[in-house]
Amino acid sequence: MLPINRKQILTLRKAKQNFCDCYLVSSINALTRCKNGRKFLSQNIQRSGDNFCIRFNNVNGHPETYLVKQPECDELILRDKYLEPLELTVDNHPIIKAVEVAMNKLLKLHPDKKPFVCNIVDCQEKFEFNKVSNFLKMFTGIRPITINESGISYTMRKEADIARRMFSEISQREGSFVIGTGFSLNPLKDLPHCYTVTSIRNGIINLYDCRRQTTNTKTYDEAISDMKYICGYFDNLLD
Repeated sequence: MLPINRKQILTLRKAKQNFCDCYLVSSINALTRCKNGRKFLSQNIQRSGDNFCIRFNNVNGHPETYLVKQPECDELILRDKYLEPLELTVDNHPIIKAVEVAMNKLLKLHPDKKPFVCNIVDCQEKFEFNKVSNFLKMFTGIRPITINESGISYTMRKEADIARRMFSEISQREGSFVIGTGFSLNPLKDLPHCYTVTSIRNGIINLYDCRRQTTNTKTYDEAISDMKYICGYFDNLLD
């Protein structure tokens, strides 16, 4: 098998989220946006035709690699509540699908890698709903920077000064970052969602929504009030 190349990696910036795994799709999208993030994608995802090897650098302190064959990807089908296949407006990206299958295999062996809070909502597949920091640490083997991801507050207001400094630093440096909302008091109605930070310029944060495939903008104050956390790496941390 051969590592995925730069051209294949850059296609991941437009990969659509179809399952409830914004943490996974937005994290991979974020890794495409810095040099060393792309290095990890190339090292950890190998492909031969329609078959893949997906490597996670740190699962309970050890690397694990999962072989994903085409029939396994074909069996991963989005379904409605009656278990009928849904017609997709945009097909699943083959690389994303391979990582999703690999995450299912990982979680079957290591169910503790899905936090208890992420099991509150019913889902079709094991890989749906998880924490950005969980995925990034397992995939890269490096603990990401986080602000309030595990905090009890639904906003970053208590960490406002730290968040503003972080936004300012991201605007000046290459990196891979995800911003997300948290579970509300009624998680069945207001599910958490993640967005990839594509850029920060002139005090405006550009956030890419992988599910809707749209870009939203927020000021620093809006992000601090509307979002629960930020998680990711500056490029040098992935070196």
